[in-house]
Amino acid sequence: MGATTWRRINAERDHRWAQPRLSAYIEGDLPDRQERRLGAHEELCPECAQLIRTLQALITALPALRLPPEASFAIAERTAEQVRARIEEWD
Repeated sequence: MGATTWRRINAERDHRWAQPRLSAYIEGDLPDRQERRLGAHEELCPECAQLIRTLQALITALPALRLPPEASFAIAERTAEQVRARIEEWD
């Protein structure tokens, strides 16, 4: 096999290896060696680089989506009322 074939095989292997570790990578929870390996893969793999950017954007945006407890209760109460109304329609 030529060098190009080995490079492709290694890239595919690293891609499969990287996928289940992306969350830990983003959170900084990987051991140093694995973090360096995944960082190198990110530089070479546009698919993983895009996925990492998307996950980072999501993590940044999520706190803004939290509702205060009283809003959550109001939503649950309205939903329960709608369910009760539908059940009454079926009777």
